[in-house]
Amino acid sequence: MTEMEEAIILTGLDNRVYWLNKAALELLGLSSVEEAVGRSYGELFKQCRIYDLKHRPFSKDTETKAMQALLDPQTHKQTVLCLLPSSRIACIDVTRTFIRRPLQPTNIMYQLHDLTHFYEVQKSSCQNNSALLSLINAIAHLRDLLAAPPSKESLSIPSSIHAIGQHLLDLIRDLLGGQAAFLFSLGATDQRLYYIAFSGLTQPQAELRWQNSGRYSLSDFLDPDAIEQLLQHKQVRVDREHMRIPFLKRVDFTSANLFWTPLFVKQELVGMFVLGRDNPCDPEESELVEAVATLTALMIEYVRPFAHTNQEQGNDMVVQATNQIINTFLNLASHELKTPLTATMGNIQLALRRLEKLKKEADLSDINKKIEQLRDPLEAASDSARLQERIIRNLIDDSRIQADTFKLDIQRYELLELVKETVGQHQKRHPEQQFTLRLPPQALWVNIDAHRIRQVLQTYLSNASQQSPTDQPIIIQIRVEADQAYISIHDRGPGIALEEQEHIWERLYRSLGTAPQNELDLSMGMSFYLCRNLIERHHGLVGVESIPGHGSTFWFSLPLARHDITRVTMPRVNPPPPAPSPPSP
Repeated sequence: MTEMEEAIILTGLDNRVYWLNKAALELLGLSSVEEAVGRSYGELFKQCRIYDLKHRPFSKDTETKAMQALLDPQTHKQTVLCLLPSSRIACIDVTRTFIRRPLQPTNIMYQLHDLTHFYEVQKSSCQNNSALLSLINAIAHLRDLLAAPPSKESLSIPSSIHAIGQHLLDLIRDLLGGQAAFLFSLGATDQRLYYIAFSGLTQPQAELRWQNSGRYSLSDFLDPDAIEQLLQHKQVRVDREHMRIPFLKRVDFTSANLFWTPLFVKQELVGMFVLGRDNPCDPEESELVEAVATLTALMIEYVRPFAHTNQEQGNDMVVQATNQIINTFLNLASHELKTPLTATMGNIQLALRRLEKLKKEADLSDINKKIEQLRDPLEAASDSARLQERIIRNLIDDSRIQADTFKLDIQRYELLELVKETVGQHQKRHPEQQFTLRLPPQALWVNIDAHRIRQVLQTYLSNASQQSPTDQPIIIQIRVEADQAYISIHDRGPGIALEEQEHIWERLYRSLGTAPQNELDLSMGMSFYLCRNLIERHHGLVGVESIPGHGSTFWFSLPLARHDITRVTMPRVNPPPPAPSPPSP
């Protein structure tokens, strides 16, 4: 155990340390075993700061309870983030084992698994997903914002941009670990500061700011030198000693620093992003804040012309402006995120293959146990990366559709084989779910891009798996009417409200209730829109039949190859996907 890479600490039942290995010494920043022997296990961590897995610092009381949990005989496992004496933050999974031997005192062995690398991989993927979701959520509000009735207020940033600002503030605060964030607008005539949105505040703190919005000028918050830096397009840092909130005697949040980032539209200072956090922003983090500020300014530039426009006259302009900004952003986002994700996926898959190979070669149960402990965070990171990959793939597809460069690779393919293969692959990833196939007895040939039809099937199946209870089968059926094959997937989930059914195929539509976008919500309202687009490019149709409380049936149709048009009668699934009515002349 002395040379093991895993940190090992041995104590008696009184939790006094009597031995630890080299890895434990390095982890805890100790130079010799003598420094630890005789001390309690908890004392070894007195120089460490404990965080939860979302990187939130524990209060002293909570931190003490977290350490006590490691000593509790009923607790055998605890995972925390530790700020070590070396200033490194490590993700440590602690396992405690009682060692009982005949005629010898019972001892306790603490195994400290350093999962930092795997935690960082998963954290990075989750942050990217969260960032993309926040940005798309913000942009998705543009249509509603631009189509809103004209405002009579005179702010440099229209207050109607609140929803967008809220998403962007949440994004910045989450990514950079801030305690609070604010979006200010300058009054167009009085140059006072107006709160547009904020993040990280309690309800009383938020209400206090709304009450004081527009009552104070920028000089009430900042000194002249700081204001001059903002006017020069520079970010300003204000430490806690120099923070000023004119309607408070002292700052009511915990941040050690405030970072003020100016928002300019056509060389006019219109507002500020303000982030409160403990640590100074490094150059990359400052660039991120400035990038989001630039995106906000771009949105403001599009929104402002409509603030006083006649709603009826401006509808066409609204659609044009909204589509332009959405297309520009999605195109940039998809390509910027593609390269790092590919590398992440490759590394995760390589590590999983190596672990599987090691597991097959080794028979020792303790080695297999450690391999399984490593597989869990790797699998979680892999799932997260796969989800992000699907998001980015959807964004790239959409950017090509909008640019009219999207192409299909049409080939002759046997439909039943493709459906069975896709369902089989999906079932391997969801072994707890039941699937029932109802297929015609004979082959059905279609001219399709098989990769794209699989994509549609995978979207339908993923939605059904997310919605349907595991004890209720998901039914996949193919039937033929005239020259069309109808593929339907029925789940026993909560169903979809009638008013939502017609909208789920729209680009960037976000579900308001239990419509089929809970797991697919991270697809940014793209998945079903892309399904419709792909099927229509195959000269087919899509549809959904659903009664709330009784499940949903998603279906799509494909034309059969001309020489293979055959009528096949199959039992219908209830509710059946109806054949679409012929288009009116």
